[in-house]
Amino acid sequence: MTEKVYARKTSGLVREISLADALMYNIACMGILFVLVYTTWGLALYPGAHLPTTALLAIPLGLPLAFCYAFLSASMPRSGGDYIWVSRILHPAVGFMISFSLVFMLLVAIGVEPHWCIQYGIYPMLQGLGIAMNNSGLISLAEAISSPVVIQILGLAYFILIGLVIARGVRTAMRIQWILFAISAIGAFTYIITLLAVGPTNFKLNFNTLSGMNYDAVIEAARQAGYSTTFTLSATLIGVVYTFLNLIGYVFSSYVAGEIKEVSKTQLIATTCSLIMLALLMFGVYQVTFYTMGAEFTAAISYLGVSGDPAYRLPFPEPFPHAMMPYITSNPIPIILVNLGFAVTPLLAGLAYIFLIVRNIFAWSFDRVVPTALSKVDDRFHSPYVSTIVVIILAMIFQALWIYTTVFQFVLYLTTVIFTIYIIVGIAAIIFPYKKKDIFEASPSFVKAKIRSIPVITIIGALTTIISAFIVYATLVPTFGGFLEPYTLALNLLPFPTAIAIYAVASLYRKKTGIPLEYAFKEIPPM
Repeated sequence: MTEKVYARKTSGLVREISLADALMYNIACMGILFVLVYTTWGLALYPGAHLPTTALLAIPLGLPLAFCYAFLSASMPRSGGDYIWVSRILHPAVGFMISFSLVFMLLVAIGVEPHWCIQYGIYPMLQGLGIAMNNSGLISLAEAISSPVVIQILGLAYFILIGLVIARGVRTAMRIQWILFAISAIGAFTYIITLLAVGPTNFKLNFNTLSGMNYDAVIEAARQAGYSTTFTLSATLIGVVYTFLNLIGYVFSSYVAGEIKEVSKTQLIATTCSLIMLALLMFGVYQVTFYTMGAEFTAAISYLGVSGDPAYRLPFPEPFPHAMMPYITSNPIPIILVNLGFAVTPLLAGLAYIFLIVRNIFAWSFDRVVPTALSKVDDRFHSPYVSTIVVIILAMIFQALWIYTTVFQFVLYLTTVIFTIYIIVGIAAIIFPYKKKDIFEASPSFVKAKIRSIPVITIIGALTTIISAFIVYATLVPTFGGFLEPYTLALNLLPFPTAIAIYAVASLYRKKTGIPLEYAFKEIPPM
């Protein structure tokens, strides 16, 4: 009966991902150097938010979610992550709904990754070298390569290469991710070391000499525009939302659990440690930025750049800290390493996201929610090659939509959607020990732990739900840059009802074949 209920008797996937791989994978999904972009955007939109403090707050706020995903992944260690758990605990349609919504949001992010690589990485690197070396040719080259056509061509090549890498199996995908991870990490530590070596006095002197602007005048211009450079606790608590936007991904190893070795131990360490490690790195980046550039100045120039204030006259659209490197040092090596590290970060994240999406679509297909052909696995490399091809094509389409239309400019509530998903997962964790007693009792001992008579996972689920609800609330609070737009929010939530409709059609179709779709969700799918 198994081969009729599911796509076939076994998944065909092999456990090849080590603890180190899973830890790296989660950090890759978060984006090591995205912190440099979120420094500028966070300060511009949330005046008064003390970013180093938000990074530290994110650790205790984020740990319940890490434990929630680790516990559920240990109980049901299959690729697909929360799709598997929620579909078995709450309802199959709800599980598909949250998984489909995550996949859609990640495809939107993937579509912009080549743009971020060029526009936010290579462009400021060439600009910075041109400024530091007084070379107008490099500045002209920066302008030339940032055209939409060049970005699309490079993006298409990038997606094809990703498809070939993933098709070669888990080990090849992980090796490439480790290489990109190393480049990104070198860029992060180069940034910290360089700023500490330069110090605030030299930065102020360099900025006043080379930028065509004045350090003190920047702060005054922001104040005159009504921007507050005074840090407050309330703004910091709300501003933690941008830190969490950077941290989204520390539980993503759960989506590839069907290919992780010693999954129970690995997931527990990978989710918690990746959160702590990147949050501490973010704290370091924020702290050295505030130390060298000055907290007030960083906040002020972020606002002037993002708001388009005429007082902002730097040669790049937004004053991201890595773009400011030529005002920090004239040494080309740090300028190259930091900006190259940033340029690689979205490419690394894009590879990790596509790897994840392929596994989610594989899980849907294995349960027969979508065509079973999407779960076909190559016998040699143990890779879901059909779903890989589909995802690569989708990535190319989403990139074209990013470049040539304005449709995705309305996707402003990524954090809202992701943490809405986490609310649902938290609810599933709360009722898991009571709704699925057989699976709960067969789980590893740490999952079955209780405080008095209350299962620990129920407590963790409650904390996950409450904290996720707070983050959703924080994303909807009006910022300095504008107010909540109900129409835009509704568009961002559109994947939820779309997924329900798809599931309903699939359910009706499978019922006509004689094996109701619901049968697949009565147990955990086979390995």
